[in-house]
Amino acid sequence: MIKIVYITENAKKLANDVKSVFDYYFYDNEVFNIKDFEITGNETGFIFIMASGIVLRKYITEIQNDKLKDPFVILMDESKKYVVPLLSNHIGGGNYFSDLIGNSLNLNVVKTTATDVNGKIGIDELSKIYFLENPLKKDILLINKKVLSEKPDLIIPKSWKASKKLLNSYNVSFHNENYVSVDDILLEPKTVSLGLGSRKNIETNKVYWAVKKALYLRDIPTWRIDSFSTVSIKKDESGILKTAERFGKSLFIFEIDEINEIYSKMSLNRSDFVFKTIGTYGVCEPCAILGILKLTGETNFEMKNIVLNKMKKDGVSVSIAVK
Repeated sequence: MIKIVYITENAKKLANDVKSVFDYYFYDNEVFNIKDFEITGNETGFIFIMASGIVLRKYITEIQNDKLKDPFVILMDESKKYVVPLLSNHIGGGNYFSDLIGNSLNLNVVKTTATDVNGKIGIDELSKIYFLENPLKKDILLINKKVLSEKPDLIIPKSWKASKKLLNSYNVSFHNENYVSVDDILLEPKTVSLGLGSRKNIETNKVYWAVKKALYLRDIPTWRIDSFSTVSIKKDESGILKTAERFGKSLFIFEIDEINEIYSKMSLNRSDFVFKTIGTYGVCEPCAILGILKLTGETNFEMKNIVLNKMKKDGVSVSIAVK
């Protein structure tokens, strides 16, 4: 949950504009007047539309705990000029969400971290944009300091791509292994699984563009997909089969019983209509989860690892899980 907090009526209008941006991108969010606002510890981020002194004096110490786990904190002014990421800017997504707001509402984003103002990508931001395991705190300090004065060596899988900003930050080379190395610091990629559902006889182009939109909404490059998954009754659905083939990724098929087992353990979106039709409450969300479990060999899954809940577009439903 992202909480958007305001005080004045002008700030309330801006808060609702921010909410509309997050709604478009399928991020769980809610607007609060400061009188009704409380911190529960389950938040992924906060947008405060108020004076910086209120945020710093009253809330930061309660939110701040662990650099690698803290929710992001973004400050905005009600005159609709500036967006300032304050806390957990890289791993927590503060910079990403600030850019999302700034680009959508035509506001100025003010970043203050050294790597950002110098146009460089630190190892913590690298782990975020490439969906890697979090680096250790000591490695963040070591590599980010080095990035500012020279180019550390970065080795990535040969199927991945390097942006101009990345090439400006590191000496980039490629290998045939499935891990990332930054000056001999090894980071394992997270697993990215997409669950797919669709109406009968769905056209390939509709499945393809639904997948593309889902990836766009979570800023995931196509080459970071590890697998697609769907339900057994869709195993011959040409649109799904051809889309997986077009992306060059595996398509896992799961049985109704396997999907129902996920529903028995987790609180996912449920459709009584879908249950009456195929015998389970949904397809894309449990299939995204089952894809993760199959690829990783793990047996447990947390709701926070579903980065995109059920998104529907032109008769196609897509969900993304990352772990």
